[in-house]
Amino acid sequence: MFQVPTKTQYAIRALVHLVHNGSSSVASIAEAERISPKYLEAIISQLKNAGLVVSDRGRTGGYRLARDARDILMSEVVRATEGEVKPVVCIDSTASCVAAVNCLPRRFWIGLKKAVDGYLQSVSLADIAEPVWVGTKPDTES
Repeated sequence: MFQVPTKTQYAIRALVHLVHNGSSSVASIAEAERISPKYLEAIISQLKNAGLVVSDRGRTGGYRLARDARDILMSEVVRATEGEVKPVVCIDSTASCVAAVNCLPRRFWIGLKKAVDGYLQSVSLADIAEPVWVGTKPDTES
């Protein structure tokens, strides 16, 4: 039913890469994440404009997180790549809907938007970047 747009999926993958690897070039992120470098450059530009990443100049330059991963919320990432979450077009205005006057499902759509917005506000990049183990966690104290 609902599907997170590819652009947002790639943005999250790139940001998680930066959490684990620190400053990285678009080329290295693109290679590691198997994303088109040209497409990733456009996504990184949006993340930079939103204040989520900063660029490091110089020969070994690249991009890094603008602030701690615990302080970057998924709501910011979605807003940077897609704008506001809208399950239906008429969520903000009924002007474009001929059924607006008697739209009984509108309350449902508004509730869905609030629920999604609330969840995105509650999850940080650090939450997403934390490894999740399936099965037995590897023994790291050997």
